[in-house]
Amino acid sequence: MNELYANGGVIYKNPSQFGGTWAFRVLADGMVICEKSGVITPEQAGLPSITNNLTEMIAVIEGFRVMPSYWVGRVFSDSQVTLGRVFMGWKWNNIPLWLHHLYQAERKRLMNWDDIKYTLLDGHPTQVQLEAGKGKRGGPVSIHNVWCEKVCGQEARRFVETRTLDPHPVMV
Repeated sequence: MNELYANGGVIYKNPSQFGGTWAFRVLADGMVICEKSGVITPEQAGLPSITNNLTEMIAVIEGFRVMPSYWVGRVFSDSQVTLGRVFMGWKWNNIPLWLHHLYQAERKRLMNWDDIKYTLLDGHPTQVQLEAGKGKRGGPVSIHNVWCEKVCGQEARRFVETRTLDPHPVMV
């Protein structure tokens, strides 16, 4: 099975005037084949601030962009809003037009769009929940989503360390 795990976060609080982070991991038949992460600032996004919903969407779209056009698999995210926007036609409130255009381009490029499935994960599981396979709300959890969360935190710390910001950020 082919799987895409995606997650996003913000630097300091949501919404963030400093920026946000995103990460994704791709698996094929249980093996990690691609991982990417990054930071986006309000200036880069053309927005006054960055939200977690924006970074969650960036993570999914960036994951799609590395897939071959014939890709079929399952997208895993702990963002119900993102999955709703990507797969269920939910409104794209507060998401910039440039990102919606990237989504539309990927949706056209991925030839088997209707065969791509999705799963909503419970986010931020404890070790006990990971071992049980269920989060606090009873939904599935994944070590790969935890990896994405961890990398988002690392990206945020690296970003803060390279700038003259408050040395005591709250990472979300």
